[in-house]
Amino acid sequence: MKNGESEKNQAGVKYYAPELRHNPKTQRFIFATGIECSYPTIEIADGSVKRRDQMRECGHYGRWREDLRLVRELGVGFLRYGVPYYQIHLAPGKYDWSFADEVLPAMREQRIVPIIDLCHFGVPDWIGNFQNPDFPRLFADYARAFAARFPWIRFYTPVNEMYIAAEFSAYYGW
Repeated sequence: MKNGESEKNQAGVKYYAPELRHNPKTQRFIFATGIECSYPTIEIADGSVKRRDQMRECGHYGRWREDLRLVRELGVGFLRYGVPYYQIHLAPGKYDWSFADEVLPAMREQRIVPIIDLCHFGVPDWIGNFQNPDFPRLFADYARAFAARFPWIRFYTPVNEMYIAAEFSAYYGW
């Protein structure tokens, strides 16, 4: 399909290919979408703590291939994507890359440029919370290991909504 021509997606909905224009003043702007990927721990009514993994709750772990296909169908080339930090960082220097090793190369194959959220509202259970004095060092080690494993990824959000994370963590102690 050429710029401006229409086509129907699998659902039969007609859409138009975006027109590609190269304007030096707007060239730095990118249009992106994202998949909800928060995984905070919350205290529930009985006083226990429960993790709310939004990618699990919306079915993304089982349907990530379909989700990536839908991103491409929309014509979006950039995807803000939070890998599940709490599942990847198992202990100091120990990582389970299995999910990221499947999804991120698939994004690359589909020419979707990831904008990786390294930490999106939640830390691994063994770290506890953001008040852990070892967190900065542990997180830096994780970020370094991630970048070494996926050297082709160029865009990152190290910590999602840093101001909110800092206020809730440092000010409120959550």
